[in-house]
Amino acid sequence: MNNGDESLWAFVTNSNLQKLNIVVCNTTKECKNKLHKDNWDAIIMNAEPKRMEGEIPQIQNLRDVYINLLKICNSPIFVVTANESIKRIDKGLARNLTGNRFYELQKSSSQLYEDIKEEVENNENYQIRKEYEQIFDFCLSIDDSKTDVLLLKLLKNLRNNDFTNDPLVPANVRLILDQVMTYLSNIGILHDNTFNGSNLRECSIELGKKGDVVPYHIQRCFHLCVDVANNGNHQIPIGEEEYNYKKRIGNPLYVHKQIVNRKAPYLNRALVYDLLNILYWCSTL
Repeated sequence: MNNGDESLWAFVTNSNLQKLNIVVCNTTKECKNKLHKDNWDAIIMNAEPKRMEGEIPQIQNLRDVYINLLKICNSPIFVVTANESIKRIDKGLARNLTGNRFYELQKSSSQLYEDIKEEVENNENYQIRKEYEQIFDFCLSIDDSKTDVLLLKLLKNLRNNDFTNDPLVPANVRLILDQVMTYLSNIGILHDNTFNGSNLRECSIELGKKGDVVPYHIQRCFHLCVDVANNGNHQIPIGEEEYNYKKRIGNPLYVHKQIVNRKAPYLNRALVYDLLNILYWCSTL
């Protein structure tokens, strides 16, 4: 953003009154880094006639910048410009933009505020984060958005039929449990078996002995999540005889096989809901 662009700075300054939080990036490189690092509800792109700076090679016009942004994010993109040549040359692009138009802030800032709000409120990511707002706030507080991204992915996929036999759910839940155990170690709830990256089961057992701190239903949630996530994370080696594992129900590989073959159609869902119970409890500590 150019410091001399008064209409843009006025738009950003007044955004708080519209209950919007706008983060300014001055170069394409800075924008690209933020898009890779965090999740954004929407992008406002300042279309200047000059060549944009940054790591994206050989950017010569608005269309190139827009296409490259689409490759690294799936957020709605609003484009602001007062440059008549851009409006005239890129009419085709305008039809594909969010709002189907270019916005000129001096004339349509109010409309842009309203369009951003409407687009964001209809966005699935926003709706999920809003529904589980306290949990997502906790996730963002314990690491650099890794847990946030994993949980959002799980909750989005939860709505799809393929979630029932998705073999990656236990592995993703286990990654989130790693962050939870690290957090519980850091705040002193886990002491005897401080999490070391591989002892989820031992930590779960210890939490089960802390009835004065960990509610009973949360203890049970930890036990199920840890057992299923650990065991479901193991896959049957290629070439092994399937019946050998069907006979050995106690074998950890059995969990993975049951999920993939839809023999446990509600296990992934139970796993995620128990995880939500754990995360909500953690957010109250």
